[in-house]
Amino acid sequence: MPLKAKRFDTIADLPRDAWNRCFTAELEDYDYGLALERAGISGFRLCYYALMEGDTLLAGFPAFFTDYDLATTAEGGIKRVLMRIKGIFPRLLTLKLGCIGSFATETCQIAMHQDGTNEQKREWFRLLLDYFIEDTAAHQTNLLAFKDVNNANKVLFDDVMSGKDFHRVAGMPTALSPMAFTSTEEYLASLSANTRKDMRRKLKKKADIRIEYTRNIEPYMEDIYAMYLETKGRSDLQFEELTREYFLNVAQSPHGICSLYFHGDTLVGCNLMLEGHGRLLDKFFCMRTDAGQEHNLYFISWFANLQYALDKGLHTYQSGQAGYETKLRLGSTLEDNWMYFHHRNRLVNWLLKKASPLLAFDVPSS
Repeated sequence: MPLKAKRFDTIADLPRDAWNRCFTAELEDYDYGLALERAGISGFRLCYYALMEGDTLLAGFPAFFTDYDLATTAEGGIKRVLMRIKGIFPRLLTLKLGCIGSFATETCQIAMHQDGTNEQKREWFRLLLDYFIEDTAAHQTNLLAFKDVNNANKVLFDDVMSGKDFHRVAGMPTALSPMAFTSTEEYLASLSANTRKDMRRKLKKKADIRIEYTRNIEPYMEDIYAMYLETKGRSDLQFEELTREYFLNVAQSPHGICSLYFHGDTLVGCNLMLEGHGRLLDKFFCMRTDAGQEHNLYFISWFANLQYALDKGLHTYQSGQAGYETKLRLGSTLEDNWMYFHHRNRLVNWLLKKASPLLAFDVPSS
């Protein structure tokens, strides 16, 4: 039976069980994709590319289309220069982007039928990539990218994309905390003396905070969303604006869980997470700025998440992207992710290649 590559404009048109079987222990699975799709996040057109043999799913990946601002991932002085240019020429740094991966997942997901050999998987990915390049051309999309390719998929990408003139730069790494301890006291003992002292001081505020775990966050949604907007406003890295529906949908998805932090009767913090396959994945933490800082809420939530993972017998706490200096101080390890990009115009592609070191994420050293 011939192989056929297709674009699906909704994950609902793909077989749920077949999609999930293509991954090993994936938390951001079919149900997460459906929750994201139904969240109605503006500025993005979501879709899925799949290679089929009859009704059998052989390979696939999520993708999205958007107008991409080149200043989004730049940092420091480079970002300031780009923002000045943007102020004079508002559209100059904005390109029509077709991206493999998702703006709301931790890594670039590549679905592969588990029965395929390594050689078959390379061929499947090559066929699907060629179709993606052809299909995006029909949408007048000139900038192509892959978002957050992890080391597990990097060999496949480098092999298949050889000769296609894609450029690779460092993306935002994944922060992991293996649960190599049996209590938070044992965890504290693994940190430096200065960090231990600081954490013990900060955690004294924990007595003032009450924590609830729930999947039904609808009664608190307006407060949660106000805290999200506060937290987003403090961030330099803003690619998308999540919706209320995103929080509601993810919390109610099969892997969803949300911790709510109260000071008295006032909700002062919220942590949206995914749990399963031995991992706790921190998707978004938000808090009331003044109350959160006063009560050291970020650090209280960190220890609460570690305790939750211990209580559930999980092996890893994955604390998301950003805030790396603090996470390294708290004992996390960083796993590399990579961005690949290509512009169809040869001159622009050459210029982007020369500028790519300036656009790469500056990964902190441990």
